[in-house]
Amino acid sequence: MDKKGFTLIEIIVSIAILSILAGVMVPLVYRVWESNEIAATRTRMADLKTAIAGARDLYQQGVRSHYGFVGDIGALPNNLDDLVIDTGAWAGWRGPYLGGGFNATTYKLDAWSNPIAYTEYAPPLIVAGEEIAATLRSSGPDRTFGTADDIDENSDLALQILSKEIWPLAEIQGNLTIMLTATTTATPQYYSADLYATFRDGIGFRTVRSTCFRIKDFDESFVVEVNPDETKPPLIQPFDEVFQFPLPIGKIMLRSRLFGDVACSGTPIEETGDMAIFVNDGLKVLSVNPPTLYHRIN
Repeated sequence: MDKKGFTLIEIIVSIAILSILAGVMVPLVYRVWESNEIAATRTRMADLKTAIAGARDLYQQGVRSHYGFVGDIGALPNNLDDLVIDTGAWAGWRGPYLGGGFNATTYKLDAWSNPIAYTEYAPPLIVAGEEIAATLRSSGPDRTFGTADDIDENSDLALQILSKEIWPLAEIQGNLTIMLTATTTATPQYYSADLYATFRDGIGFRTVRSTCFRIKDFDESFVVEVNPDETKPPLIQPFDEVFQFPLPIGKIMLRSRLFGDVACSGTPIEETGDMAIFVNDGLKVLSVNPPTLYHRIN
């Protein structure tokens, strides 16, 4: 029985076809592989950003419930290890801040096993009109920073920690109610008030006051009169003030203070207890009616 094999020409043609297919498929497979690695790196960087600045879409009973490291500490971490290791240096640390099941070996490496670079900026870095408080950067597939395949603030702003995402608030507005009582003789007097905020700053608590605003009587005069043995109807004073510097995301304790002059000088004559408010990223103006101030003149 005759056995028919491949001719030399057929073998050469087959090899040529296979070589062409390999030349086409290998780059395609490499691009798919590289694309998967880029996606994995972006996901890891996004997880690190969430650990730092919180998840803006997590709510419980209508209140945002996840503010990340900055929300607990009031400051940016010194390094990425601060997100998972309690060194004792940060007051209020409640981590680890990465989601459950994170890999303690690879959480700060990109898909090419190179470290993800974290850098804090003060003053902020300006890119495309945005203030960046800290950057997360990967050197990309070529493992070299400063080349076109880098994953950084120039290629993806969404992976960076923007100032407005962690220090969003400086302006506060609302209505302050003041109850004045005179028991014997009352004389016309000037009053002013401010708002006093307390929040964590990384090593403890920090306080900041708003700009001062003067209190008007019902006739729009800045001289407030109270008759003897009178509880004056509530004075409701609208305000639109700014704090000395932006407040961080997370829990803030706020109180209102009353002064017996025109410029909020010296020691307040009255102040309320603290009320808790929660500052979200992107919040430019906080609208709130602080607790009522009560003052007995004499």
